[in-house]
Amino acid sequence: PPRSTPKPSSAASVVYKRQPVIVAAMFTMGPLEWQTKRTVNYGVLVKPALDLTSFGLSTHGEVESRKRTVPGDWFLVVFYDEPCATLCERLLVQATQIQTAIGRDRTRVDVALLSPQSLPTTSEQLHWVLVENDRFVRELQAAADSPQEPPVLLILDHRRRVALMYPPKDHAQDALRDLKRLLKSSAPP
Repeated sequence: PPRSTPKPSSAASVVYKRQPVIVAAMFTMGPLEWQTKRTVNYGVLVKPALDLTSFGLSTHGEVESRKRTVPGDWFLVVFYDEPCATLCERLLVQATQIQTAIGRDRTRVDVALLSPQSLPTTSEQLHWVLVENDRFVRELQAAADSPQEPPVLLILDHRRRVALMYPPKDHAQDALRDLKRLLKSSAPP
């Protein structure tokens, strides 16, 4: 004779059917921490991205006319607001090393200096000047949710929008990783 399996009570049946929903709710809303807290980028994300042209960006000399940028090009920018001393010079050396370490895509990355109008530079690098420096520093700190003061290393897109910021510690490897990822994701077809 065929054996009949006992039917679970209706309350047990409801719990059994909803078990996947309960487990999913525990993972997404509950005490279980299954998602990593770390974001994909290593630098400090500037959100919303700050457009340098809205702060009175201009070019020192006629250096920039040598190249027009296109989508997929990026800038490594050393932003400083005092005469470029040891820390600023170290950031500039790191930015140049990062550009070299990029490899075949290094032509898509330019290194630049960014400073208030009053500060002279002796570097051969592209030099941008900000007319509204104080407002830029305040908005950069707010957008990055960081009290970091210049000098800092910035990654900008081809439209001169600040995407990522790195404090002046030894974060060259972090900037290199982020820049490689950005170059890969924005590669021309």
